[in-house]
Amino acid sequence: MVALMVWLTGCQSVPSQSQTDPRLSNSNSAEFFSQSGMQACAIGGGIGLIACALGDPDNKKACMLTAAVVGCGVGMGANYYLDQRRSQYANAEQRLDATIADVRKDNIRIQQLSQTAQNVLADDRRKLAQIRQDMANNRLQVAQARQQLAGIDANAAFLRKSLADTKKREREWRQVAEAERNNGARVDTLNAEINTMQRQIGQLEREVEQLYQQRSAIRLG
Repeated sequence: MVALMVWLTGCQSVPSQSQTDPRLSNSNSAEFFSQSGMQACAIGGGIGLIACALGDPDNKKACMLTAAVVGCGVGMGANYYLDQRRSQYANAEQRLDATIADVRKDNIRIQQLSQTAQNVLADDRRKLAQIRQDMANNRLQVAQARQQLAGIDANAAFLRKSLADTKKREREWRQVAEAERNNGARVDTLNAEINTMQRQIGQLEREVEQLYQQRSAIRLG
């Protein structure tokens, strides 16, 4: 466990060579969705996992499994999530309440990511408008424009990757909801939260693609 946490810290401290806007590259929400299973759990539930590691050795494994689910939701896969939640809650209503709460946490993270992305996209739109105006007035500083466009391209690539990560998350929650429905549970509220997630992702995706279309229209030669 200690080795895992040290490795994760080391990974996070590696300086990025990307031209991505730091508001995006340093976003905790984007990082959360981009992590693989155990990394997501360690980031989302690191305090709980450490507490388990230092606690009663007889209950350590069960404690860590619980902390993992609390930390990352479906970050380790829908089947793993379902197994652990079912082991925690024999009562279907309590299990659904816990699952709904986990989806809401993801929705908050996506909302935070979207707010950051919208600020970056607004700045990128202003840069593109200025580049177009400078081109029209024959006063373009090509080197500066190339640097700005490279940053805009990096932001678009980052956001597309983030969107792919959040879409994967949404699909996993759909799998959880379908499994619960097949077991006879009423999943209307759960599906409503997942639909909110889908709408948030869709809105951000449209904004990213609109910006990319504006960017694609600029050719510096």
